[in-house]
Amino acid sequence: MSTLAIDGGTPVRTDPWPTRVQIDDQEIDAVTNLMNDAKSGGAFDRYGGEHVDDYEVEFAEAIGTAWATGTSAGTAAIHSALAALQLEPGTEVISAPITDQGAIMPVVAQGLIPVFADASPECMNMSPDGVRAKITERTGAIVCAHIAGIPCEMDEIMSIAAEHDLFVIEDCAQAHGATWDGEFVGSIAHIGAYSLMSGKHTVAGGQGGMVVTDDEELYWNAKRFADRGKPFNSEVETNLFLGLNYRMTELDAVIGRVQLGKMVDIADRRRAFVSKLEEEIADLEAFSVCWYPERSRPSWWFLLIRIHEEKLTCDKARAVDTLGAEGIPMTPNYGAIAPRAHWLRKQSAFGRESHFPWDVVWPDGDWEWALDVPNAWAADDNHMRLGIHECCGEQEAVDTAEALRKIEEACLA
Repeated sequence: MSTLAIDGGTPVRTDPWPTRVQIDDQEIDAVTNLMNDAKSGGAFDRYGGEHVDDYEVEFAEAIGTAWATGTSAGTAAIHSALAALQLEPGTEVISAPITDQGAIMPVVAQGLIPVFADASPECMNMSPDGVRAKITERTGAIVCAHIAGIPCEMDEIMSIAAEHDLFVIEDCAQAHGATWDGEFVGSIAHIGAYSLMSGKHTVAGGQGGMVVTDDEELYWNAKRFADRGKPFNSEVETNLFLGLNYRMTELDAVIGRVQLGKMVDIADRRRAFVSKLEEEIADLEAFSVCWYPERSRPSWWFLLIRIHEEKLTCDKARAVDTLGAEGIPMTPNYGAIAPRAHWLRKQSAFGRESHFPWDVVWPDGDWEWALDVPNAWAADDNHMRLGIHECCGEQEAVDTAEALRKIEEACLA
């Protein structure tokens, strides 16, 4: 049995973990060409330009929807998608239990109430059972986030939504190139939202977002909201409703168009890493790649490794430290359990004293049930997080497997 590196043995890996290189000369050339056009009077804003319009068409075609509209950020995309539904203030929106706060704040900004569906303890996505448990007579929509690039169980979620006449928004911020039953995420629900910020599978400069849908009315509503309620495709001559300036720029779009062409390859290279790792650790008892639905094809924004602490003589913290000593940059959890946020627990959104919109719907202050997601906490406890990307290859997968095997051999109960 090999001595663990943390105990003085030779580490599995001494080379640094690969750095992600996200752009090449294609993006540089695209930006340079835009700058040269601007020297001749070309536009940086989408008005007077052509790249945002073309990017929207190309994005819709790539995802498989009829329509797409660009925004300034992923949060802006979620907000525009929610606003497109035109839900009444105080409507409850079933939200992901584990997600970035950028997917929750737009709910409250619209005067809506986030109610958190629980997860499966084997996955960080909301579960169909978790959704059903949180539906009330005030529920109007579901925002399902495909966390880590793993698609939610979309057939069941869409069936539940149809049963209760609810809208569904797919939050695809972490799932570029992921599919459910052969269809790209974002094309399955009523409307989808993508983040294109730096670090995602594909980017539009440093920030950016995209709303996608097959519903023409929702498309125009989202497009209008993202540009201050402008009366696009309307006979009205003035702004139609409250909106914000969430427009995408030409600079975002020229980078995004190049990146879009790389999306499937990026996802496939990440899938190849995970497939190799799954193969290498298939016989381990204490570690495995996290569960994902059989009909899904994840695109792996990061990788979750399931740990069965009851099968080890060490705890998760020790396992993570041991993996680090072996040269594998594992972290103990994801940690983005949405209802833990201070602002949500204090209902701090508008003003210093107000608890709007919560106090309008629940004047007695009883809304702890909306924050109760025990399986989400369990899922975070049950998994470790490995930062992977398309520059991680077969050797990194083999090294990760060897390090996990060393721990199991040394610590199996």
